[in-house]
Amino acid sequence: MIYLGLSILLNAYIGIAFILFKKCKVDLFQTIVYNYAVCVITGCMVLGYFPIQSHSLYEAYFPWAILMGGLFIAVFSLLAISSVRVGVTITQTANKLSLIIPVLFSYVLYHEEISILKFSGILVAILAIVFVTNQLKEDGNSKVSLSDYILPLSIFIGSGFIDAMTKYVQQAFLQSEEISNAYLISGFFSAFVIGCIFLLLMYIRGKKKFEAKNLLAAIALGVPNYFSIYFLVKALQDHSLSSSAIIPINNIGVLFVVSLFGIFLFKEKLTKINYAGLALTIFAIVLIFFGDGSN
Repeated sequence: MIYLGLSILLNAYIGIAFILFKKCKVDLFQTIVYNYAVCVITGCMVLGYFPIQSHSLYEAYFPWAILMGGLFIAVFSLLAISSVRVGVTITQTANKLSLIIPVLFSYVLYHEEISILKFSGILVAILAIVFVTNQLKEDGNSKVSLSDYILPLSIFIGSGFIDAMTKYVQQAFLQSEEISNAYLISGFFSAFVIGCIFLLLMYIRGKKKFEAKNLLAAIALGVPNYFSIYFLVKALQDHSLSSSAIIPINNIGVLFVVSLFGIFLFKEKLTKINYAGLALTIFAIVLIFFGDGSN
């Protein structure tokens, strides 16, 4: 539970950091790309060496690490585009509702039992996400076309697949601390290389220019970003809770913490429905936690 709590806090920090970056007019795409380099450096410091060598190409986890890196860049970019075109509310709702995919994955592939209590908690979690993000009046875009809903649908599938893949790789290949770190570093390095290719094209075309503040923001983002995934993997390895409980609790826990910071730090005004959603997040976590123990 300690690892899960740390993952929730660090993921919440990342969400809050993006709000601050926006206020400081930091270029998010550049920051995201540089942040992956910081993640690699952080991982190497934890591991004690750079794990990507010629023999790494033959490691069973390596193709999955490359896929994870590509998904990191793709989902982050889709989040940015969708927030502008479709609206923040729909985008974040799609992102958080992706918890359904890894839960189904765990049930089908690993035959994890989903008790009535846990299933009820997941349904409450979905309702809580909809309630907390219910600000369509402010964020809605009347010019949104039907085709634009492909963006949140892609985020839903992409985010859910990342979570499900994390569980699969942890179960199949990450038998030691060393291998876990090597996998994470390889994934972040892949994301950095893929991001650099797109960033270089933008530099050449004059669409982007290097600014030191983006690099500083990347340092502030990269270290907690690495450990947010690291602690999630550790939580999945801990086995005190099943993955069909860990990932929903992680998602709604992050939403709850970020919402609290929005209220107290950024003085955001929430509606009664939003507050009802926050109360439901706590109720959902309790149901999932005790429902997981009842299996």
